[in-house]
Formats: sequence, C-alpha cells, structure tokens
Amino acid sequence: MGMFDTIYFDKPYLCPMCQEKITSTQTKAFENLLEDYHVKDCLSHGEEIRVVKEELFCDYCSKHTGLIVYIVVNRGILLGIAATLEEAQKLMNDLNLEKMILWYHDLYQRYSEERRERDSYIRFLNDLHEWFSEKLYDHPTDTGGKEFGFFFNLKHLKGSQNPLESIERFMTYQKMMKVLDELWQEGHEILDIYYPEEMRAGEEVWSVDVYQDEINERCQLNWTWTVISKKELEIDGEREDGLPEWNIVVEEPFSDKTVYEAIEKWLKERGYLFQIRMISLDQAKGSGMIKKLQKGVEEDKE
Repeated sequence: MGMFDTIYFDKPYLCPMCQEKITSTQTKAFENLLEDYHVKDCLSHGEEIRVVKEELFCDYCSKHTGLIVYIVVNRGILLGIAATLEEAQKLMNDLNLEKMILWYHDLYQRYSEERRERDSYIRFLNDLHEWFSEKLYDHPTDTGGKEFGFFFNLKHLKGSQNPLESIERFMTYQKMMKVLDELWQEGHEILDIYYPEEMRAGEEVWSVDVYQDEINERCQLNWTWTVISKKELEIDGEREDGLPEWNIVVEEPFSDKTVYEAIEKWLKERGYLFQIRMISLDQAKGSGMIKKLQKGVEEDKE
C-alpha cells in the first residue's frame, strides 16, 4: 500500500456517479510523507519540474470515477491541478521569475510561521516538564523567582491540577489563535457573540459563558470565553492568575457593554482588531454546549 500525500483542489470536481464533490486526490509521486498540500505549497525539491497524472477516486460512492487530473509542479512548487494535459502545460509555461519570487516570499512567510509554532510547542514542553518535575504547582505563589522563565506558558501551568490539564489549556489556546487568524484572513471584521444566561444589569457578583459560533465550531469548544467579576472570583476562592487564557476578569457590574468591551480588549491585547457585536440567543446559529442541549431536547421529543 505505502503512504500517500493528499493534494487539495482550489475548485472541487463532481463525481459522475453520485454527483458529490471531490475536493482532493492522493498520490505517491512525491515525498510520501502523509502530508496535505494546497496550491502554492512546496511539496518537493527545487529541481522538481513535472506533471503527474492521477485518476480521481470518490470517497462517497467508493468508486474510481474515470476522471483524470494533472498535478503541475515547477521548482518544487505545486502550481495547480488541471483537467487536461494542455491546461497543465499552460500552467507550467505561465510560471515566470516574478511570480516565482512572489510565491517563494509567501512560502518563506509560511515557513517562518511554522517555525514559530514549532518553537512554541518545544518551549511549552520544556516548561511543562520543569513545572511538574520540580513540583512548582505545590507552591505557585513562591516559585523562587522562576515565574519569569515561564512567561509564555504560565497561564497554561498555574492552576492546572496535572500535566494533562496544562496540555489541554495550551492546545485549546493555540487552536483559538489559529482560528482567529483564519477568520481575519477570510475577511471577518465583526465577531458576533452571545450568552445564554439570564442576567440583570448592575449585578456585582456574576459570570457569563460567552459564545462565538465560528470559533466554537472550528475549535470544537463548549463555549468561547468566560467573563467573570472579581467579586465572583473572590467568593469562589479562585485566583485570577490561575485561570485559563480565555477567562476574563473584570471589576465592573454586569452589562452587555462590559462583556463585549472585555472581549474586545482581550483580542486587542493579542493583536486582533475585530469589532464585537452582541446578539441575542435567538439570532445565533448555536454551537458548543448550546447545540448539544438543543440536540438533546429534539431527541427527547422524538
């Protein structure tokens, strides 16, 4: 069998048998690393210049379709996928020095982002090992001046009961940041938020779980943020510095304005310029815990 790489199409093909969309094809023509590739990705060495012919397979009806696509690679870069050999040749001929330099610039940016992501994972693993091997969780308020060394990951470590909880905090936060990047790149400038609790304006002791459907769906979260008053935190006997990154502590009494301003500030502190719009539960698509509860109610009715 061997290992296949997956090549994703910019535009899907339709299966002639079942009319479902085919969004990718698999090939053993390149590095065979079980990698996913999109147009403009670097999938081989710089001297790689060729056209690879593949027959499309439909995952929906589990049949070979008879459709042929041509994977076009020049200087190791995936230029595109063509339906005919003539189109493939045109893609190959259209690559000029200016376009190649621009694409390499994009590739270098992506490489830099992946390197930063890799470094953040390595740093987290080192911090996780030191935090729990030295049992710093036993005396989190007196770490012998070591807190600065955990600057990037302290919120993932402090307050966690065990390494697994720290890992879950770190991974959840990483996914949230990645999705926020995706939403901004896709042109989203306004994030709709809502909360299911019935709250009264002016309450001093309060907390709400805030939902943002796109983030919840893509990250598979039960909810997105928790905004909590400092008085509520004191009553619960919790420390602010032991809360996960997505918990936001405020001093003001409850109001919708307090909630969305707290989230706007949270986003701006992390370099995001989204505007926040508060919507009602009725206006929301529903995600996370809300979606699970709605599904449970529907199943009970049946």
